[in-house]
Amino acid sequence: MQPQGLEKDRVVPLAVAASFVAMSSAFRLIKHIALGSVQFVNFPAVFTILGGLLLGPAAGFLIGFLSFLVSDIFIGFAGVWTIATSLSMGLIGTLTPFACRIRNNDSLARLAVSAYLLLLLYDVLSSVLLLVPTTSLQVAFSMSIIGLFLPSSVVFYPVGLVTEAVTTSLIVLIYPRVKGIWRQIGLWK
Repeated sequence: MQPQGLEKDRVVPLAVAASFVAMSSAFRLIKHIALGSVQFVNFPAVFTILGGLLLGPAAGFLIGFLSFLVSDIFIGFAGVWTIATSLSMGLIGTLTPFACRIRNNDSLARLAVSAYLLLLLYDVLSSVLLLVPTTSLQVAFSMSIIGLFLPSSVVFYPVGLVTEAVTTSLIVLIYPRVKGIWRQIGLWK
């Protein structure tokens, strides 16, 4: 049965995007409940990059933006930073299909490098956007790099490096399986 007023080609991607937002938010909430604010994986980024690859730039933006907005609200962590993280991840979702370009060339190495660079861009951009209102752009950029890639007295590991490596690994492991399942059920051509 065809949905009234909506084409199947529009409903299915929207439903998948909504599912990706829900899964992203649920995994982030579970991680937060189990481990608190310890950062080692970016679930919104996993689903944003997968969504951008599989559904295109508009869906990538929607998944990226809503994943952080919804999960921050569920965690009880929404604030001004939610604007920076949501917009930054939305940008990553938009850029993903252009940066990865693996539809005709299923190179997982290419996916890994592209995903890592997109995650690096997200981490630096969101950090800079948070710091720019209170400091100069140069200081904000420097503080972002130092905070992401050097251990500190608060966090004894390089948070950015670990998070980007774990998140990239998940993307590379999940993408071929999701694409294969989508091919079997006719969602991927």
